[in-house]
Amino acid sequence: MKKNVKYFGKTAISGLLALSLVLSNGVVSYGEKVKKQETVFVNAGADGSVTSTTVSDWLEHSGSQGGNVEDFSHLTEIKNVKGDETFDQAGQDVTWNAGDKDIYYQGTTDKELPVGLKISYKLDGEDIAPQDLLGKSGQLEIHVEYINKSKQTKVVEGEKTTIYTPFVMVTGMIMDQDVYSDVKVDNGKVINEGSNCIVVGYGLPGLAESLQIEDFSEDMADKLTSDFTIEAHVENCELGNTYTYGSSALFNEMDLDDVEELDEIEDKIDDLKEAGEELVDGADTLSDGAGTFAEKMGEFEDAVKTYKKDGVQKYVKGVNSLTGAGPELKKGIKAYTSGVNSYVDGVNSYVKGADQIAQGNTALYEATKGLPSQLKTFDEGLTTYTGGVDKLAAKENVTALKSGAKNLSDGVTSMNEALTELEASYASNEKIIAALEPLEATSEDVKVAIESLKKVTAGQKAAITKLKEETAKDSQLKQGATALSEGVSTVMDSLSTLSKNSSSLTEASGQLKKSMPELVTNIKKLKEGGETLTANNSKLTKGGKTLKKSSKKINKTMKTLAKGMKKLTSGGKALNKATTKLVQGAGKIADASQELGQGTEKFAEGIDEFNKKGIVKLTDKYEDDIKPLISRLRATLDAGKEYKNFSGISKNMDGEVKFIIETEAVEND
Repeated sequence: MKKNVKYFGKTAISGLLALSLVLSNGVVSYGEKVKKQETVFVNAGADGSVTSTTVSDWLEHSGSQGGNVEDFSHLTEIKNVKGDETFDQAGQDVTWNAGDKDIYYQGTTDKELPVGLKISYKLDGEDIAPQDLLGKSGQLEIHVEYINKSKQTKVVEGEKTTIYTPFVMVTGMIMDQDVYSDVKVDNGKVINEGSNCIVVGYGLPGLAESLQIEDFSEDMADKLTSDFTIEAHVENCELGNTYTYGSSALFNEMDLDDVEELDEIEDKIDDLKEAGEELVDGADTLSDGAGTFAEKMGEFEDAVKTYKKDGVQKYVKGVNSLTGAGPELKKGIKAYTSGVNSYVDGVNSYVKGADQIAQGNTALYEATKGLPSQLKTFDEGLTTYTGGVDKLAAKENVTALKSGAKNLSDGVTSMNEALTELEASYASNEKIIAALEPLEATSEDVKVAIESLKKVTAGQKAAITKLKEETAKDSQLKQGATALSEGVSTVMDSLSTLSKNSSSLTEASGQLKKSMPELVTNIKKLKEGGETLTANNSKLTKGGKTLKKSSKKINKTMKTLAKGMKKLTSGGKALNKATTKLVQGAGKIADASQELGQGTEKFAEGIDEFNKKGIVKLTDKYEDDIKPLISRLRATLDAGKEYKNFSGISKNMDGEVKFIIETEAVEND
């Protein structure tokens, strides 16, 4: 039985050594720099107290130096354990004559270990010394506590912090299942192997303190323990050897400086913090905007109601008034059309009479323009003239000439009176135009007809006014006609006198000669007045035709207008109905905007609370806990890399150290 236990002990320690080599030397380096691989073998009592310490050193790559290798060591009783290479020692400076060989040497020391263990025992709940357990039975507890004494002060996040060298400690022991049953371990593993079970426990002494992990997570602190406990039922107790492996090199491959994700996490945390602040600002802006929207929608609702009351309803009322006046308008247009027709007929009659007057005036002028020369002939041939005068003074000729001259003068007066009556007819035209003017905007045809009527009326009025002036009592035409009548009467009286008293003919001829130029001038003026009278006849005729044509368009437009008024009435009703719906919709929108405002206000409050309790708490957690934890972890890893040896090392060497602690057994001889 004892041989088997010892065999398993050797097997376990060999496995631990192999594990250390795998973990620390996963890749063999063939560089020229010497690396000091150091294994510290510790013999301890069953309670973990040190009894002796032996150190084995391997100067890896020392053979590649091609000569001497400078070393530094606190060890005593140094000896080459794998070769015959010699060394020279001066105090703690050791020079090896390595040649082309790696140096393997061993020595002893009484230097205090940087890390160790303490083992305590309880049987049935009572503390007991390991020597007293031999042969006892009961419920056994074995408590293994690792003690880390290697620490240093580092500045982390601007503060001085105690950082322990991050040793990983693993302890294994073999338990005979004839002695131990129902074996349990709280921080390790139990491996059953035939008649024995192997118990492996581990610890990370000082790591929780270096990381201050309890401030971050209690669950994590429980996992980074520095001890473990084995429980088992024991019969006739014996304690075997325990084997403990410890090293800080296991963390050397973990380099947080090369982990970009940590920096990315910090960037994302900053982004998250900024996004949270922007989200709160955006929610506040949304809440303010929703409040403004609700306020404006209230104003919109009031405006829509005002629009319906002061706009649409008045518009519909106006449309109804307009369509109600349609029959009167139609009646007025019909009367206007009839008046236009009568007016055009009167214009045509006037033009015809004016042409006749002008023609008579021209004929009279042609007949009288030769009188001066005839009077000259009369003077030269008095005798012949006297005979002619006697003939001219015949009763029928005198009566006809006087009557014609008087009729001409009376005709001018009658024309003037007719023009006065015609002028009075424009008052009705102006009333019609005034009645049509409000309809200008309804149709382009109506607008054109009204403009045409205005132009024709204005042109005709101007022409008639001119004619009236030309035929007035003080006009040249009237004065000429009166003078002509009086002259003809005078001449005829003179001729009568001449015919009665030939002796007075010469004197009468002189008088006639004197008055003849004035007579001819007056006749010429009468002719010119007639020409002026007919000058606007074509315009009057054309204007009459245009006016008549426009009245037909007005009649046609009136029919279109009637249809439009009907549609306008229908549209007014539809507009009023739609506006009512708009008012109702505006009211609903205003109510909804109020609810939206209240909802966005609650949303803003929720976002603010989410930011404070979520994002801010998370970023604070990162700033207060995670970020400092990462910084302390970096410092801890650096401390692990800095711990290169136990017994001493040259400044030109790299180093790595591991500890193997074997406790003594308590068993029957």
